[in-house]
Amino acid sequence: MKKAAIVVAVLVAVFVGVGGVLPALAKVRDLGAIPRAFVGSYTLGVFLLNTVGVSEVFYAVRKRLPV
Repeated sequence: MKKAAIVVAVLVAVFVGVGGVLPALAKVRDLGAIPRAFVGSYTLGVFLLNTVGVSEVFYAVRKRLPV
């Protein structure tokens, strides 16, 4: 049950992170800069995606190293 909860939490973090980053990047494409209203969601999205990525790397390294 604990693994399932972790997987669900990671999926939610990834979807929320992507949902925060992509609209801001679309505004950058259209306007050439991130409007003030999108800075918070962009920052949160980048933080969530980086946290998931770093956690994934630590898990993979820990899994491969002999105990």
